Amino acid sequence: MVGKLSLTVCIAISGVCSFAPPAFAGLPALDRMMVELAMSSAQSAETIRRVYQDHLDFLMLREYGELAGALDNGGLVPLPDQPLRFNIIPRLDGPHPIGEKDLANQTSYTAARAATIGALLEIASRVKSGPVEITSLVRHSDYQEELRTTNPNAITSVPVHTMGLAVDIGLVNTPLETIYELRDVLRRMQDDGDILFIGERRQLVFHVVPHPSRLGHFNEVYLRAVGAPLTSRSAGAHAFVDAPRLLPDRLAPQVTTEIIAMLPAEGPIQNLWVDSPAEEAPAADQPPQSRLTIVLAEVRAYWREMSGARWLAIVIAAMLSSLLFARRPAVATILDKSA
Repeated sequence: MVGKLSLTVCIAISGVCSFAPPAFAGLPALDRMMVELAMSSAQSAETIRRVYQDHLDFLMLREYGELAGALDNGGLVPLPDQPLRFNIIPRLDGPHPIGEKDLANQTSYTAARAATIGALLEIASRVKSGPVEITSLVRHSDYQEELRTTNPNAITSVPVHTMGLAVDIGLVNTPLETIYELRDVLRRMQDDGDILFIGERRQLVFHVVPHPSRLGHFNEVYLRAVGAPLTSRSAGAHAFVDAPRLLPDRLAPQVTTEIIAMLPAEGPIQNLWVDSPAEEAPAADQPPQSRLTIVLAEVRAYWREMSGARWLAIVIAAMLSSLLFARRPAVATILDKSA
């Protein structure tokens, strides 16, 4: 009886091992890889904390209602439909699936910021040897607190998962060949300043965060691959025309602008819209002006501009002064005779 029991146990163990995932036999190799990545992972963790801690209060989703609201207004976007087309497999069942603490709302947790999904799409497109398994995306703060009781890696000063800025790529169900290729892809992208990633030794995942300087780029990656997200709070505008023939053959874009401020410019304001008149040739019926006449006219115009309304008084004063100096010799002659 004991012999039969031992044989049954051996058969059961051998059956479990035969159906174990490919990476199960490679756990020692995975552990060595994570040890090698320890220094780089520590530096990445510090960088993530430094560059994102100031945005935590603004981006953190504190409860499920905020997470659901972000999905409604487009702040969060879901994984694309049929993700395997993009070389992505979300873990929706088995050990530690996405949203394991709230499986009733699991689809809400298969989402992240558009830039995060864009970074994931680019990573997956560079891995050629097999699909990339996703084990975690967005969480809210209450979920994170509950997860801390079972996952030590959830204890962090800047929980970027609650900001929708992180994705965990699982390794346990992935062949070693794909794991090493994935590691090399992440290293190159980190060296290029695209992402920051941490090798989590206890959970055997790659924790990936887009670099803040590349958020715009990865947003564009998402929009090109998936398109603009559908939101329940978006409003559509429709215009109906009774006679379709009234529509123009070609639609010309128009821009409506509004002046909100006017500021003084440097220099005379008339210079902004008055061009200097070009020198015109004299008319045929007018005699050509001499150079002296032109100069005198320019001097007269300059004099009037400089003196303003006082020019007549200045001219009269000048005439009186000339008369005074003209009478001075006669006065001097009379005085000489009297002497």
